[in-house]
Amino acid sequence: MGAFPANRRIVSERLTEMVGYRAGLAITEADILACLRRHSYVHLYPPRESGVRMRSEAFEIMNRCVADSFVQPGALKAMRPTSFLLHDRLRDADLAWQTLGFIDAVLASAPQQELESLDELRERGADLLVTSIGVHDPATRVLLQGTARRLHGDVLADAVDLAFREEDFKDAANPWKQWVRSVEWNDVLDLADLFTSDSVTASYGRFFDQRFVTYLASQYEDLAAMHWRKFEALVAEHFHRMGFEVELGPGRNDNGVDIRIWEAGAASAERQPPLMIVQCKRERRKISKVVVKALAADVAWEQARTGLLVATVDWSPGAREVVRTRSYPIQEVNGEAVHAWLKTMQSSNSGLWLPE
Repeated sequence: MGAFPANRRIVSERLTEMVGYRAGLAITEADILACLRRHSYVHLYPPRESGVRMRSEAFEIMNRCVADSFVQPGALKAMRPTSFLLHDRLRDADLAWQTLGFIDAVLASAPQQELESLDELRERGADLLVTSIGVHDPATRVLLQGTARRLHGDVLADAVDLAFREEDFKDAANPWKQWVRSVEWNDVLDLADLFTSDSVTASYGRFFDQRFVTYLASQYEDLAAMHWRKFEALVAEHFHRMGFEVELGPGRNDNGVDIRIWEAGAASAERQPPLMIVQCKRERRKISKVVVKALAADVAWEQARTGLLVATVDWSPGAREVVRTRSYPIQEVNGEAVHAWLKTMQSSNSGLWLPE
């Protein structure tokens, strides 16, 4: 690849424009630098004093770092050869080599006997350094999967499908191709609002905007720094997308109940007691037993079936012990579980997050 003249302004403008177009987020140069520092590539950013001749490879890495954080989690990893990605996903070296050998053999019109020998396919795949298998048309993919299933069963056929899905992701993450948008964003959302604003309105979501979901799924460590009201909105958004009827409290003076949840349609029928009430804690210290005892009292007062304490940290041993010994109807949702929620919510092809 070649090189081009660049300076901080040019690089910053290109990267912020890419994020604004593809993700609908407005970011700053400070956000870019934090992202590059997180991935240990800040040294690639041009010096402040003067311009440089920037190699295309360096700009690609920066582009992928920024895309990984704000647009498409995994974009940086997608630089790796397809053979490496397939090994990581399958966790079975022999199956990975057999898969790559099979795809290569079919595309090269190898004799039937070669396709029927797993040993030959494994050797063939091991001899290849598969940077890319190419984005083939649907008919070719169906042929490859069908042949794999007929000759070797579902395991190899599923592995072939996985190889092409990895290739699709590599292709989508390629910064040298035309930028691809997951949706035609109607507005641009300021990333700083995630940390400073108490607004619970969203253009793409009921309580919490999808663009923040995508960001936090990749940069989960920033969950502890987000505005506490945004954390409540995130939890409310999760249950809303699961199909529950959700009431997000006022934020302040809510008597300890951040969120009330009913089965779909139940809240409108003569103000039924909630199925569950939720307390949200964006904390750095473990949850104490005082907190769970207070939530247990609120559950009883609200006549709810259960209480949920959603926090960015774990409970303390004392909190778990008091719930166990007193049989409080309270469940723990810790930071690991919230991270899993975000990963589920980030999927743009699930149909869950699109605005109503």
